[in-house]
Amino acid sequence: MDKRMSIDEVIEQIPDGAKVAIGGSSISRKPMALIRALARSGKRDLTVIVDVGGPDVDLLLGTGKVKEVIYAFVGFEVLGLAPHFRRARQTQAVKFQEWTEYTVMAGLDATIKRVPFIPTHATLGTDVLTVNDAFKEIRDPFTEEPVVAVPALRPDVALIHVNYADIQGNGVILGDGHVDVLCAKAAKSTFMSCERILSSEELQRFGRDVQILRVYSKGVAEVPWGAHPTGCAPDYRTDLRHLQDYLKAAASPDEWHHYEKEFVDVTHGEYLENHGGAEELVSRLKV
Repeated sequence: MDKRMSIDEVIEQIPDGAKVAIGGSSISRKPMALIRALARSGKRDLTVIVDVGGPDVDLLLGTGKVKEVIYAFVGFEVLGLAPHFRRARQTQAVKFQEWTEYTVMAGLDATIKRVPFIPTHATLGTDVLTVNDAFKEIRDPFTEEPVVAVPALRPDVALIHVNYADIQGNGVILGDGHVDVLCAKAAKSTFMSCERILSSEELQRFGRDVQILRVYSKGVAEVPWGAHPTGCAPDYRTDLRHLQDYLKAAASPDEWHHYEKEFVDVTHGEYLENHGGAEELVSRLKV
């Protein structure tokens, strides 16, 4: 089955109000081409589920697409805090559920296992239980010891970026897979962008690096530099210069409007051209 789709065809599959799980981690291998397309679309009232978020979550908040964020962390690592996320968090402009990295994984795993919750000792004795009423402290029916029930997270859609894929929807992730496999398995519909589509025969040479199996994916879009400005190891590094420009633009409404016009409200090809073209990115960011 040929699952190739365009970026816009992927976004058409996401309804208003959808729960969208996003793969990658912080400023690493985020599906940013898909995120930018979602940001410039007419979609509204999304619930974003992310383990460690970065410019993906911040951009969707900055473009007014989000009604709720379920997250463990959102930031720009060495570059500092996420400005739109911080403002929305401080003003409570949208709803936030603060989880931990492990509990996000446990919530996705509960959906995969088709159980309503996962019991764990994680978060006991912490303030997570005071700021997040999604978790319930219960008693182990065998020992009567306290445990925490982490509810299942049930994404409608998962968006992830992989190094390579085939037309059947198998995906290769080179290096840390983060929570992408959990997102792909837990979501009702999983869509991938990839640096390059290979034949199925070529893909099988990657062995265990074929982390996303075709049974979990509904569509795949070939999008070179699709994770930019986040990194996609070993293909290219994180573009710290662009992220610094992003943070500067997000500090001013006028600058942010200019940033949206130049880097969000454009096609992926135009986005690359506005960086000087793929050749310029190769010279700066190829490992």
